[in-house]
Amino acid sequence: MKKNILFLIFFLVSFAAKSQFGVNTPNPQALMHIDGAKDNAIIGTPSTTQQSNDFVVTSSGNVGIGTVSPTAKLHTTGNMVLGTSPLSSGVFGYGTVVRNNTTGEMRIASSNSGNTSMFNSVTYQLNNVNGDYVSNFNTNIDITQYELIIVGNSFIPASGIGLSNSNSGTFSPENIFAFQQGTTWRISADYRGANTANASNGSWTIHCLVINKTFANSLGTITTNMGGNQNNSISSPSGL
Repeated sequence: MKKNILFLIFFLVSFAAKSQFGVNTPNPQALMHIDGAKDNAIIGTPSTTQQSNDFVVTSSGNVGIGTVSPTAKLHTTGNMVLGTSPLSSGVFGYGTVVRNNTTGEMRIASSNSGNTSMFNSVTYQLNNVNGDYVSNFNTNIDITQYELIIVGNSFIPASGIGLSNSNSGTFSPENIFAFQQGTTWRISADYRGANTANASNGSWTIHCLVINKTFANSLGTITTNMGGNQNNSISSPSGL
């Protein structure tokens, strides 16, 4: 018992004096350094190959696996396996992990509002619109954070009677789209040239997909001259 206490005192004094502790290495590179294969040199910084089996904890609390100079709270140079475990709260919750290709940093993707979902869906029920016309409905969804795509819609006249067109023999196509104005997404919806019965106000139901821009890559606008032809071909968009 006395020997054990003396050994512990010696260990603590030695550790405090060196400020670094090494296992399988007399040349620790961090506050705690384990050389798994015991292949590090006694002086200098280990090579990349030698570091591949090392584990370190720095004085700033960073943990390195396969590196002796971690730049994040957990920095690994190899692959990582995430196991499965039961839910602690009984409620399903998901986040998407993304990697910065420049720094290698991994984090939970999120918008400035804290939304961590890749895809979001929302339905806008617009009642008592001007006949069948919606010129500029502001969703207040930030264009710098999200892409907005209309995936479905329907229009119901208040009277239950279909739309009419004063010009006989003409067709009134549905024209609904999302557009950007200022810093937010807007929606426009209309049946061009059509009118509701008795000029009554109808209702639009508009289903939208809202995509976190962390996962969306805009390829810009591609303009091509069709030359009056019905067929044409261009190169695949740059970035695909």
